[in-house]
Amino acid sequence: MLHISANLDTLAEKFGLHPHKSLLFSAIRLDSHPLVTPLIASRDGADPTILVRQQEQGNVLSAGVPAERIRFYAPWVTIDPRPIADVVVAQSLTSLVEELADGDTVLLDGDVVYSHQLTLTESLTVSVEPTSTSPVRVHSLSTSDIVDRFTDWRRRGADAATQLIADVPHLRGLTEDLGAADTRYAGLESIAAERGIDGLVLIAPPNFSEVTGLSGNGDVAVWVPGSDRVFVVTTTGGTRYGDSIGEYVSLGEAVAALVPGGRIGIEEEFISVGLAAQLVDAGLDLTSTSIDLAHWRDIRDHEDLPFQVIAARTTVYAIEEALAWAEREIEAGTKFTELDIYRHYVEFIDKFTSEHSIEFDVEPYFTNLHSSNRMLFPGPPTDFPINGDTTCIQLDAGVKVTIDGVVVATSDMARSLPRTPAAKEAYAFFFTVVREGIIGQLRPGVVCEDVHEGTLQFLAPHLPRMIEIGMLGEETDFNTIYRRRNVGHLMGKQESFANELRPGYKHALDVGSYGAAEIPWRYGDVAIGTEDLWFIGRNRTYNLTQRDRTHA
Repeated sequence: MLHISANLDTLAEKFGLHPHKSLLFSAIRLDSHPLVTPLIASRDGADPTILVRQQEQGNVLSAGVPAERIRFYAPWVTIDPRPIADVVVAQSLTSLVEELADGDTVLLDGDVVYSHQLTLTESLTVSVEPTSTSPVRVHSLSTSDIVDRFTDWRRRGADAATQLIADVPHLRGLTEDLGAADTRYAGLESIAAERGIDGLVLIAPPNFSEVTGLSGNGDVAVWVPGSDRVFVVTTTGGTRYGDSIGEYVSLGEAVAALVPGGRIGIEEEFISVGLAAQLVDAGLDLTSTSIDLAHWRDIRDHEDLPFQVIAARTTVYAIEEALAWAEREIEAGTKFTELDIYRHYVEFIDKFTSEHSIEFDVEPYFTNLHSSNRMLFPGPPTDFPINGDTTCIQLDAGVKVTIDGVVVATSDMARSLPRTPAAKEAYAFFFTVVREGIIGQLRPGVVCEDVHEGTLQFLAPHLPRMIEIGMLGEETDFNTIYRRRNVGHLMGKQESFANELRPGYKHALDVGSYGAAEIPWRYGDVAIGTEDLWFIGRNRTYNLTQRDRTHA
């Protein structure tokens, strides 16, 4: 029998791997990090192997995991085939598990994300380790109180954002888009009607916070259509949510009592198979709604525009100043590492918020910072040395703005420090692509897939020059490869993996759409990242991370 688990302690003890620190996408996917966390596959008498998405290849190797202990799945999209040459990669997790199981039953630990169970059971015989239940308490929150809390936060945010951009010429007029109405519960009503569900069970941090106005810490929110209450189910005592209105022997029993009808929407990309089993054992019918909820956050993000402005302006300052510091230190011959750049990046975040009297907490959300000499894969910084031999530094990062532990905004943008003539020329061109070729297309009514196609058309006349300067292979089928990745995405309290500017996605942008436009270009000895944040306002589309050096 093949045993699969996702135990974080085992990953740390047996592989020295700490996903939220060592890997990139575990940090980015706030609503679905269990989906991308490495899995541990084992059989009796054999050393365990970890199953890893190939996008993390550079990171697991940099973390010191022996190559022979790793199996990769989900091929990474790259225009340079050399970093993945001779690396065996399964097309999907299912095909990899099928190979390892060799006809045997697959036993999932209770900590494996439920989405994996749904996928694997389509073609494999899967069983689940039974998990124990714990008594729970139910608390009740008023939806009107929750909306009032967000309304107060947004008023304070609007004051701060207005002052922050008052003297930024290219953002003039943006303040007219502040003050959107709150539609969170109306949006949930639409999901319930479209999916035919009687309630939602929410535990992923962005969703829990959006529906309760509070940080979750592992607690569970239950929302029922037509109700003016949100229920919070806890396994611990205390009065954080007020007095208990009921106690039950398990979470499943509590949800069954709270949701009439029993058909519930769940976050299949976040909850564990153990938790899902508890719900099923209570007689509940589970419907996958992770993508629905991500879309719900994405299309409402303009409601928190004040905080997006704060996040965007903080990020562009901190990233550009950190890379400027790195450039000066390289020229001075100073010895330093990627981690030193990260330290200065964080210091510049604090400097910006202090100088502009930002009252909200602003801290790193994720950080992709690496020297091209180390790898072309995206990943967090390490102690790798930076010096005169460094060909390029990529800093693709974001911050999160929080109030009382609730994330009210995130950012995602990228800048690079190219140090070869070819990289410098390409980097300058990619700014044109992002700002004219992508953001230049964005307006109400434009369809996501059309933006991607328009970007490829914008790039096409310039590809021969990229080949000429050694930034693209002559035999590279660029269009085919780049149609397998996006050129941007929306933001909904995190980088969106539900709403992307990619082929086949027909979502139409509208007034209030907020997101990122990007061209990651990893080839040869440079990994270039160029990314800006944009917002479609009532009057025009704004570049929130374009920086006038005479202003903030």
